[in-house]
Amino acid sequence: MDFSFELTKSDTKTHARAGIIHTPHGKILTPAFSPVATRASVRTLSIDDIKKTNSQIVLANTYHLYLRPGVETIKKFGGFGPFMNWDGPTITDSGGYQVSFLYNKKETNDKLQMTNDKSNMEQIGKVTKITEKGAEFSSYIDGTKHLLTPKKSMEIQRVLAADIIMAFDNPLGQSNSVSENTKAYERTLLWEKQSFEAWNMNTKSVQNKFQALYGIVQGETDEKLRKKSFDFVLSTGFPGVAIGGESIGSDPKKTAEALNTICEHLPEDKPTHALGLGGGPEGIFAAVDRGIDTFDNTGITRMARTGILFIYPEDGGSKLNKFRVDISKTKFKDTKSKFSKICSCDMCTNYSTAYIHHLFKSGEILGLRLATIHNITFINNFMEQIRQSIIKGTYFEYKKHWIK
Repeated sequence: MDFSFELTKSDTKTHARAGIIHTPHGKILTPAFSPVATRASVRTLSIDDIKKTNSQIVLANTYHLYLRPGVETIKKFGGFGPFMNWDGPTITDSGGYQVSFLYNKKETNDKLQMTNDKSNMEQIGKVTKITEKGAEFSSYIDGTKHLLTPKKSMEIQRVLAADIIMAFDNPLGQSNSVSENTKAYERTLLWEKQSFEAWNMNTKSVQNKFQALYGIVQGETDEKLRKKSFDFVLSTGFPGVAIGGESIGSDPKKTAEALNTICEHLPEDKPTHALGLGGGPEGIFAAVDRGIDTFDNTGITRMARTGILFIYPEDGGSKLNKFRVDISKTKFKDTKSKFSKICSCDMCTNYSTAYIHHLFKSGEILGLRLATIHNITFINNFMEQIRQSIIKGTYFEYKKHWIK
């Protein structure tokens, strides 16, 4: 396989590490952030915009691309990367998260915005049944019935042609009963085994050798469950390790608690990915401290579209304000200075803070685009600084600069 992980430097006081993930579409210098291109699009951004944010990799959603535009369309382009004109490394999830939590939750705000018909959206887009075989669900687009299985997820992701793909899983939910989570956990082990078998058959074909399958470690903050899942992923032979579950996306303390269950045992020759890592800079430090190499997060761009922008310590960022401000606040109405003293993104370089405030108050789309560029640039630059501090042996000091 044209895929490997190279460990460059490890921190002496934590499990933080810098490395290089080699893929058929280029290198990923880690630790690194992956913007989420849910439907083969990072909302409001062009490919040139994405590249200017110093993004190394993008992640797309199997569930959504399967429903629209569909695998036949993507197949004609040779994958979702060429479809969206992105030539760098790519990741796809398995659809497991979406079909698992559609079972319990109402449709997301993104979907409601697509139709402005709440009553209709509550009637479709649901999972009707989850069994050991797979998840039966109705499309949020037209209500048609579908069955997503481990084998089918692998087939879809093969067509999406990402460099890194995820095993089909049934994540545990914090609001689920003990019985529901027990069933989901056991089902995940079964589904991941079937995913690996299907992927392994695919890799016997020359054209499919480029994809690296990550096994997903579930178990929330239960050390026994996490360790069992982790041992299964390693013993099965997945090329990479992903960490899933709602605890990874909830808050830094939960993230640390979940990752503490396995960080002592992370292999040096396999990359680790945190699915949906939350918590801003604090959550990122919690994950990097515990050996996470890459992560994705939809909240970073979603916050940008609501006017929540990240700020550096030099701009007043701290644990108290979670390193972010709301640009729509009146206090920014007449601020002539640039938004950041040190950020070099398109927004901070070319426009005043007052103008960005005006765009949001006026509902101008340009505001959403510039804010999204800023937030992604911020996280990518933050990750590069973390990487350099690990390599230089100054990670502890760099973290102290942020988290005093």
